[in-house]
Amino acid sequence: METGKRSARDRFVLLDGLRGIAAIFIIQRHAEDLLGDALPSSYLGVDLFFTLSGFVLAHAYGASLSEGRISPLQFMKARLLRLYPLYAIALALVTAYYIHMYLAGLPVMADEHVIPNELLLALATGLFFLPSPVTISFNAALFLVHPAWSLFNELVANMAYALRGARATLIQIGIVLAISAILLVVAALQFERLHAGFRWHEMYAGMARVFFSFSMGMLIYRYRRKMPVMRPVQALLCLGILMLVLAFPTPRDWRWIFDLLVVFFVWPILLYWASAIVPGPRTSSVANFLGVASYAVYVLHTPLLDWAHVIAPGITNPEMTPFSGIALVTLIVAISWCVTIWLDQPLQKRFKKRILHRPALVQK
Repeated sequence: METGKRSARDRFVLLDGLRGIAAIFIIQRHAEDLLGDALPSSYLGVDLFFTLSGFVLAHAYGASLSEGRISPLQFMKARLLRLYPLYAIALALVTAYYIHMYLAGLPVMADEHVIPNELLLALATGLFFLPSPVTISFNAALFLVHPAWSLFNELVANMAYALRGARATLIQIGIVLAISAILLVVAALQFERLHAGFRWHEMYAGMARVFFSFSMGMLIYRYRRKMPVMRPVQALLCLGILMLVLAFPTPRDWRWIFDLLVVFFVWPILLYWASAIVPGPRTSSVANFLGVASYAVYVLHTPLLDWAHVIAPGITNPEMTPFSGIALVTLIVAISWCVTIWLDQPLQKRFKKRILHRPALVQK
């Protein structure tokens, strides 16, 4: 998930809006006690994130990598530093939450209690942005920060992109897409949907999700329409289609087919279409706001939800929901925007000056 301040000419504003809306749908998925049952297909927003990342990183770094103006090492440093500061905040918040729950003798997810040894192990590996060697029993994931599984997978894809992907031929990209597509079909059949990748036995599914969608995003960037045009109505239609897909009530028996169709066709078509559209001024303002907040929303929302339940346990009372949930989502988005503007963006400017402005290593 790539955000940052760039000139209007270099930004794909509508893509910011798509990313921001998908992030909000992810919050809803993890706030069922506040907002009702998770929307059936909201997890497919993660695959959209991967597709958008492939497109945006090809735009931001593709030429520099392929021409040797930055080295793969510089690129990976930039990517790690782009993701790590807000991830570190989320890791601190969620670790403090689990310590609090352990000391209070209270259960966490699915009435599981915090196991200190697992917490320490997951914290030690998580500090290095690495998955725990065992699936954590009290949150059923590989990272204390639950969404970090997808960030780790994306960093793996970023490494492949830096080493070869930026210079890959169409045939080579096609091979990666074909292998990933086969693994996605296997995963969809095994798990009856594509909501997989955050536990060890699902790791292949997570890697297939990121490599297919990231590769599709970089491929679409190569063949994008070069001159975006203002189409306010079409921009709203793109955002509406996204919300419809993420909320679509797919029958359980057909979910695996629906998920594959979305990942293979709907997201690529939506990206190709949206990347050529400039929304109207009002839509652009909203899309820009959501895009700025989107990464922080994604990485911070689970610890913020956890702490909200500790600080204000009454928010789950039937007479309070879903209004308390809507208010909390609004607060999370606002906090995320503020943290990004006042903390993360200034840090990113410093990091870019120190890393990307250095001469690239000579590649022989």
